[in-house]
Amino acid sequence: MSPLPIIVLSLFSNPWADALVSFDEGIGGSPGYNIPEVALGEPSRFTGEDVWPCVVSPFNSPWLTDEIVSIGAGGSLVVSFDEPVQDDSTNPWGVDLLIFGNTGCIDNSYPNGIVGGVFSDDGGLIEVSQDGKQWIAITAELANGLWPTRGYLDSQPYDAVEGSVPSNFTLPVDPRLTLDDVMNLDNVALMNLYGSSGGGTPIDIAETGLPEISFVRISVDANSKLSPEIDGLADVTAQIIGDVNMNGTVDVTDLLALIESFGPLAIGGPLADFNGDLYVDVQDLLSLIGNWS
Repeated sequence: MSPLPIIVLSLFSNPWADALVSFDEGIGGSPGYNIPEVALGEPSRFTGEDVWPCVVSPFNSPWLTDEIVSIGAGGSLVVSFDEPVQDDSTNPWGVDLLIFGNTGCIDNSYPNGIVGGVFSDDGGLIEVSQDGKQWIAITAELANGLWPTRGYLDSQPYDAVEGSVPSNFTLPVDPRLTLDDVMNLDNVALMNLYGSSGGGTPIDIAETGLPEISFVRISVDANSKLSPEIDGLADVTAQIIGDVNMNGTVDVTDLLALIESFGPLAIGGPLADFNGDLYVDVQDLLSLIGNWS
């Protein structure tokens, strides 16, 4: 049988974790949250069906047993990707992998959505591997951390119906953003900093020295009092040079956004810096024009 054409193979590819390799639920995890297969596929956009239906938002994280898996002390979860996750410098901010958990923002003005801190940021050691045998730890981030998942761009924090404009689960939040930056912000201001991102913990595999990885292991220390919950993992989509709004084309919309962003790259601002110097200038402008669609 002749091999499938590349165009056909692409129909079967996706950015999510594809297979469960192993799962040890450990000790002290959340009872009933022991279905590891929920970490495969796209993260949750809507939660609480038939109980308290609500969009997944930074103020309302996924919480059903068929959405997140809990890893207790001494436990671990290992998943694999059919298409390797590349260490790609053209990814936004160099982020290669996103891990989605059930971290959420404490609402200091329910139901208005005012950030008062975070809950369920329960950690979890991240390790990556090319072959599932040799593992290298990620030291810069823990698995269940910032940023909380956002399912839709056109929803309020506690909407009981699904939105119509999905967020981008393969686009990271600006990794320069910190919790201190968003404290006491309302939902509108917070979402402006997210842009069209769906959140997730950002992982740059460059620190490992590996060109690509196919396996991710999330584990918990045997003495830990915390049990991270995992909802999904995603391979970050690379940015086309000049494509400020990440819609796949370089056009006048991108040009105008770049011009409006001239100067130091604002946190959460448009992705208009193409040479990684965190400054939008004539060099970025020329790069955009040179890659006009």
